[in-house]
Amino acid sequence: MFMLKFLFNYWETTKHRWWVFYYSLKFSLKLLRRAIVHDLSKYSSKEAPFFADNTPKLKKTTYGSKEYKKFLENLKPALDHHYKINSHHPECFDLGFRDMSGLDRIEMIIDWLAATKRHGDGDIDRSVKINKKRFTYSNNDEIWLRKIAEELR
Repeated sequence: MFMLKFLFNYWETTKHRWWVFYYSLKFSLKLLRRAIVHDLSKYSSKEAPFFADNTPKLKKTTYGSKEYKKFLENLKPALDHHYKINSHHPECFDLGFRDMSGLDRIEMIIDWLAATKRHGDGDIDRSVKINKKRFTYSNNDEIWLRKIAEELR
């Protein structure tokens, strides 16, 4: 009897592990696809001219500063288009951050982490704090975003 229970448990655990593998792989492939197509719209005629003019200037600014926000005004036509078609931005949704899927949020924090490399004084913790006010996410969401960023550093 013990051997039968052992074999049943072995089989059930093995099936479970394969399902975890399957869903993990599925998630990973979806995230990989997002990495491949990430920000391709920035190469389009609706966005590229604006980003070409402003990206070098943004590099010398501090995220969230008045100077930074001024450059965002210059980018408004491109950003309006970009946000509308890229779901890793809260602006893509009527309810912003609250409407985003888990994959959207993961791509978003990866995007923010990568964006810190564009600024001489980039800081993901400061970005998460600034964006908490901007996108009105909860303390729990802030903690979750910080944990994801920490795992990727």
